[in-house]
Amino acid sequence: MSDDPLAGLRGRFIQRCVEDIATLRTLLSQDADIRREPLRIVAHRLSGIAGSFGNASLSALAGNIDDDLTQDQHVADEKIAALISSLESHVLKSQGSGEP
Repeated sequence: MSDDPLAGLRGRFIQRCVEDIATLRTLLSQDADIRREPLRIVAHRLSGIAGSFGNASLSALAGNIDDDLTQDQHVADEKIAALISSLESHVLKSQGSGEP
């Protein structure tokens, strides 16, 4: 049993990251207008929870996408791909270290 009282939450966060990677890949194949709201929801949630777990770079990247969408700006595929890459790195790092 872990001494970390947040271990369960951290584990769920990593699982959610894996799910978000799949969601974001799907959104990349959709028209920008169709993906706008689902992308904003994912980015907004990620921005908050990543920051809560101390991942400032992931939080900032997701927050930037959320801000762009909130201001009705176009989000380039490259930004979404960068968010996917950051999530993948975070998941791999957590698997190697045992924590997110």
